[in-house]
Amino acid sequence: MRIGVEGRTLQGRRYGVARYLTNLLRELVAIDAENQYIVYLSEPIEPLGFRAANLSTSVLSGRGPSLAWRHMRLPRQMRRDGIDLHFSPAYFLPLFKVCPSIVVVHDLTFRVHPEWFARDWRMRFDELFWRKVRQAERILTVSEHSKRDIVRLLGVEPGRVVAIPEAADERFVQVEDGRLLSGVRDRYGLPERFVLTVGAIHTRRNLERLIEALAITREQTGADVFLMIIGTPAEFSPPVDIHGTAERCGLSDRVLHVEYVSEEDLLLLYNACGLFAYPSIYEGFGLPVIEAMACGAPVACSNVTSIPEVAGDAALYFDPEKTEEIAEAISLALTDEGVRKRLQAAGPERASLFSWRRTAEETLEVFKEVGRR
Repeated sequence: MRIGVEGRTLQGRRYGVARYLTNLLRELVAIDAENQYIVYLSEPIEPLGFRAANLSTSVLSGRGPSLAWRHMRLPRQMRRDGIDLHFSPAYFLPLFKVCPSIVVVHDLTFRVHPEWFARDWRMRFDELFWRKVRQAERILTVSEHSKRDIVRLLGVEPGRVVAIPEAADERFVQVEDGRLLSGVRDRYGLPERFVLTVGAIHTRRNLERLIEALAITREQTGADVFLMIIGTPAEFSPPVDIHGTAERCGLSDRVLHVEYVSEEDLLLLYNACGLFAYPSIYEGFGLPVIEAMACGAPVACSNVTSIPEVAGDAALYFDPEKTEEIAEAISLALTDEGVRKRLQAAGPERASLFSWRRTAEETLEVFKEVGRR
């Protein structure tokens, strides 16, 4: 088969869906020598870090809005290239269908909580969009929770929705070199046991409550709490007032927000933190949780949506809408050495249950199934 992959998420900094697609493609071309993969782009990209004889890119440039690229240029070029199967790694499909399609719907936040999105983004996820998604031969998603949402809210038959989990990138491992860990703390001005959270800045990430919980922790325990937030503001989200909340809570000098760090620094920060906290209210998977666990960081996270499915028994849980519960979990993880050691041991073991090779193998089976139709 000739498989056309919509690859524009690979343009620019690679996190979120770009990380998903990079890892998936690397493993797919490693295990699948029979099919050809053509990645369609609107501009050239930085190297992926791997090559294969059956992997190529095609840059479809040209003037006009982004919508014209997806709905006109892409299907026209796929028809010319004789594409047998179209794979979209993130929600969107062209209006004009030229071959069978498989689309990845990572979560249904847009449908469950439209109030969390800026008005112009709500318009993009209208009934026409969902109709195109429902027309895909298969819908892939990343957790059983998301599968249930898709079946329930989109009215898709369960047999057409396949849940295939993500995994931590292989670079996320435990680092034993104390000099490297001290060095990354010094570079960012961090104390020994800082709290870390990672992810695009979005309403659902619940960062205001996390900051409020840290203030409660400091008030109740006297601990010198410090929070590092890594994430770029999501363009589709209303503004999240990190600095205003920190100031209101008396933590202006104890909350550090950095939009982006290098892959090397991210690895070290996962390893160096005293606690990884993930208070999200809604997730399709929650990839940073597994990344932190793979690095041996103690994890405290929400007890809702897909997150318990991912974290298993290797995390402390809290209700993300109860600030006091978040504060209790933070305090316990930072002060109870028995709890810390249990979480540090359980995390890597839990993360090892997920692998991108398994993700690729299960995805390839879906490709072959649809291709045989």
